[in-house]
Amino acid sequence: MEYDGCIYQIQQYLENSPLIVLGSGASIPYGLPSMSDLATEIGKHSTDFEGAEFDEFCLNLSTMNLEEALDASELSHEAQNMIRQIVWAYVNRSDKAFFYRLIADSSEFAICSLLKKVIQPAQNSVNVVTTNYDRVVEYATDLIGATNITGFEGAMIKEMELPSNKTTTQRIRARERTVSLWKVHGSLDWFRTDGGKVRAYPLTESIPLMHSPLIIPPGKDKYSMTHSEPYRSVISKADESFSKASSYLCIGYGFNDEHVQPKLLTEIGNGKPIVVLARQATLACKKHLVDAKIRKYIIIEEAPEGKTSVTSNGWNGVYDGHFWELSEFMKIW
Repeated sequence: MEYDGCIYQIQQYLENSPLIVLGSGASIPYGLPSMSDLATEIGKHSTDFEGAEFDEFCLNLSTMNLEEALDASELSHEAQNMIRQIVWAYVNRSDKAFFYRLIADSSEFAICSLLKKVIQPAQNSVNVVTTNYDRVVEYATDLIGATNITGFEGAMIKEMELPSNKTTTQRIRARERTVSLWKVHGSLDWFRTDGGKVRAYPLTESIPLMHSPLIIPPGKDKYSMTHSEPYRSVISKADESFSKASSYLCIGYGFNDEHVQPKLLTEIGNGKPIVVLARQATLACKKHLVDAKIRKYIIIEEAPEGKTSVTSNGWNGVYDGHFWELSEFMKIW
């Protein structure tokens, strides 16, 4: 297909304000860690673990990716909790570093452009489903003057606005412009107290005393953990959003979360269009879209020599440019 025809089809698939699905690949450009980065970080803490179980895990990690190694290892409850704390601390440091870069210069923040693009025609609302723990979407929401709906109340980036008719109008407008953000694997800000209460503390430097971080690390336990709160309610809201959406834009999402994506797969199987941006589409992505013969899909990924590969039902092409990256994609959408 010619370039103009390719761009036109992408625009047609996404013309009705898509639901946005963000995986880890969406945050990596902002300095958040990849799965391999997390594996390296966990390995640095080997002296914190006792017994042969961690040695087995490290041995598995030498030939497997992080999730496979966790699945293949019999780790104690204490070791799993320690891994959760290591992951939380590493992602939190990376998130905070991005936050300070962002408040110095937000001009190249592509997630802001994405939310602005989608929120305008959609009755001032956009739905985002993410497996990420980071606060990237929350930062972008504040910067575009909208309000996050996450199940928790609060804001990240605030400006001083003394009461006046103008600022009252602006605040009403912000409440009307909403980003519903369903963080199906938890958030850096979410914790459970020793008493069992679920709380959110924005931008904490460390895990508060007598609290446990509410993030689901990679591995087989993520399936059982999603049956408890707050994950069960959040996934229910994500499913509701998948059902109501008219199309989907997936960015850096690998289609490896069988407990999160059934409703999405059902909807695209029924003919709703989906566009996927990725450095490299995963085998799971190709299985659920290409092999499943979905009627309306477009996969946009990196190609050699600074080009972009686009695959759809019945055609594929290679084009100049890096529009598999979100920042470049926003220029052609």
